[in-house]
Amino acid sequence: MTAIRVAYLLEQCWHPVPGGTAVAAVGLARALADRPDIELVGLAARHRAPPSGELQPTVPVVHSALPRAALYEAWHRLGRPVVDRLVGRPDLVHASGGAVPVTAGPLVATIYDLSWRHRPDWTTRRGRRLAESWLNDARRADRVVCPSEATRRDLAVAGFDENRLTVVPLGVELCDVDPDRPAALRSARGLDGPFVLWVGTLEPRKNLPVLVQAMQQIPGVPLVVVGPTGWRADPKAILGPLGDLAHFVGPVGEADKQAWYAAADVFCYPSLLEGFGLPVAEAMARGTPVVTAAGTATEEVAAGAALVVDPTDPVALADAIASVLADQGLSARLAEAGRRRAAELTWSNAARAMAEVYLEALGR
Repeated sequence: MTAIRVAYLLEQCWHPVPGGTAVAAVGLARALADRPDIELVGLAARHRAPPSGELQPTVPVVHSALPRAALYEAWHRLGRPVVDRLVGRPDLVHASGGAVPVTAGPLVATIYDLSWRHRPDWTTRRGRRLAESWLNDARRADRVVCPSEATRRDLAVAGFDENRLTVVPLGVELCDVDPDRPAALRSARGLDGPFVLWVGTLEPRKNLPVLVQAMQQIPGVPLVVVGPTGWRADPKAILGPLGDLAHFVGPVGEADKQAWYAAADVFCYPSLLEGFGLPVAEAMARGTPVVTAAGTATEEVAAGAALVVDPTDPVALADAIASVLADQGLSARLAEAGRRRAAELTWSNAARAMAEVYLEALGR
């Protein structure tokens, strides 16, 4: 069987704050490229240098002559440039998140969430305009992929044909971590007792202020915050009420991020809305007990392997965190259940499901 040649958008790698969508695009691309039935060609705007940081494309990338902003606008407003000539006649194009390329052939689009429709105040006016334009452009896709049932329901409400929607959960991948590194991170921050970890991009929907309120009810337990600062987020202001018990680490490399998971006693992620929630899967893969938000995609990700509570209730969050810290048996059960659940969330499984979506889009 001839391999399916896929033009795959990897522009997310060059975004100023790549976030989970870039992690997902690169992780899936790596797994797809390992399959003998898929030939992957990356697609990106014009850039003078490779992406900064660790999110480097692992497949050949063809670049447009246009910079990102011009390329995105041209695809949306002008319906060109058609990527088929640029990439060399792919069998299909996969818009792996965000902008939707123009193609004369079959199109698959991934949509992670519709958060801006739920809460317009969670993003900028420009961000809302871009997201809405990309959502409308995705309506011409032959198949639309989403990472959770929560997003699938939102897309159905938004008018997408449910017969063209497919849920493909994201994967999680462990990297090698120096076994001494978790203890070293603890020591460098003076963390000689239990602590709670939060990982992600600081932005309103991540709900960090409510976690701070919860931590104020657990005397003496520090909160460590790892990740870049996004829109409308001031780490000092948010974490200020905790005083010396707050540790803002900021962005770190993949190995240190996973070392922080391994070092933590509890990982708490009370995000109000996610398309998936990769940090929950990452924490479970490292065997860190998880407390997360009920009624959201992160509850789907946890699949019974975490404590889930109302993310708007700081008392409920505090009670859940305190119960894990106080009960070694509960902590051990959550750690083991989390590892088992995370073992189901692999990029190879995601690639297998995506290959089936490609065949459906091609009518095979």
